[in-house]
Amino acid sequence: MITMPYDYYDYFLKKRNDTVFTETTNKIRENFWRETYDVVESQEWEEITDKIRKN
Repeated sequence: MITMPYDYYDYFLKKRNDTVFTETTNKIRENFWRETYDVVESQEWEEITDKIRKN
């Protein structure tokens, strides 16, 4: 069986409308992505403050 791109589109569209799927992805976005963004942001801030202190 050959799958076409629109087959995947229908599959993901159904998944997106599934409440368990949306709740899970929202939790991942809230916890994982936010945390990694905060870590990256804090590292950038530390580099900036280090540069300021050196000058």
